[in-house]
Amino acid sequence: MRIQVNVYSAPWSSQSSVDALTFLEEALRQGYEISRVFFFFDGVYHGLSSQSPASDETNFLAQWQKIRNNDVELLLCIAASANRGLLDDAEAKRYDKEHPTIANCFSLTGLGQWATGFHDSDHIITFK
Repeated sequence: MRIQVNVYSAPWSSQSSVDALTFLEEALRQGYEISRVFFFFDGVYHGLSSQSPASDETNFLAQWQKIRNNDVELLLCIAASANRGLLDDAEAKRYDKEHPTIANCFSLTGLGQWATGFHDSDHIITFK
């Protein structure tokens, strides 16, 4: 069974980020195939490379890296990311910025990848 997971909220704004990670960890443990995780709206903040959580808070970036290590694509909506200042090397150059701001385990992509999930995944689970 193939599953696409969508994450629409910022890492620090609600319980849904923890729920998404818990769901993904358990789905992978049970052998489900995760086709992709697509981050949209404020969810793109999960890809911010400069996150520095306090020692008693969840390190979302480290948790997403673990998910990525299972060959799961972590895709940030390119438009939502650019609007919020999250840029890869190419977008940083395009917008004349000195440094990229997304973590290496994430990729920027268009809404086409989000829509692909409606065709190549058996289930789409959204965390808002």
